[in-house]
Amino acid sequence: MSPMSALRRCARLPVPVAVLAAGLGLGAYAAAQNPTIHYQERVPYSSMQADGTVTGLTATPAAAALQRAGLSATWARTPGQRQLALIQEGDGLHCGLGWFRNAERGALGKFSKALYRDRPYGALVRNDSGLRAGISGEEAIAATNELLLVKEGYSYGAVLDRLIAQRKEAPVGTSVETGQMARMLMAGRASWMIVGAEEAEALRQEPGAGAALRVVAFAGMPPGETRHLYCNRAVPEAWLARFDQALVARAR
Repeated sequence: MSPMSALRRCARLPVPVAVLAAGLGLGAYAAAQNPTIHYQERVPYSSMQADGTVTGLTATPAAAALQRAGLSATWARTPGQRQLALIQEGDGLHCGLGWFRNAERGALGKFSKALYRDRPYGALVRNDSGLRAGISGEEAIAATNELLLVKEGYSYGAVLDRLIAQRKEAPVGTSVETGQMARMLMAGRASWMIVGAEEAEALRQEPGAGAALRVVAFAGMPPGETRHLYCNRAVPEAWLARFDQALVARAR
């Protein structure tokens, strides 16, 4: 674009935007646009408070990094499958909060540095399940008499994803959020679900869950996966770099 063409284009923009575009350059203007950060209502990772802020194990460090970096973003409560569609196929600037990194997702988007590392996974099971404390994740997933419930499009980390893919009996898949998954267990639609230690007790606070469900810790599980912002490729590299720098600075 010639200098004269750029000036004519700026003249057609609203005054504040035109000043920004002329002063910073069109590439910086694109970087100044605000992405939408999509989250799920999922205690303890992310939940909206009475004052409208979103807090939790992944939301709080993300919000702090935005503030430290002087970046703006719009927060939106969005189901997980919709988040993936927006990040991998949608227009505009989109980031999903708290996603695990894997090769398939990395080919269709980009990740921030880690917001949080999960504690080892275990299970939330019906009281009549045969899964008991001390069982390994491999033994639990291989138990074909125990109907496993999984969230479609979700990753449980490389180790458990591989074991689920090798399972002789396909698990029950669902697109609902984890609180509804706990209610599916109570309704007898499955025997158990994989759950992080952080989330297990929160799920047992669901009405009736304390009496119907129990938590089983897996033996020998490695530390959990790291959770990240997962952004579409339209989010500028400069925006993500500033976010990462602020995130690392906060963690020191």
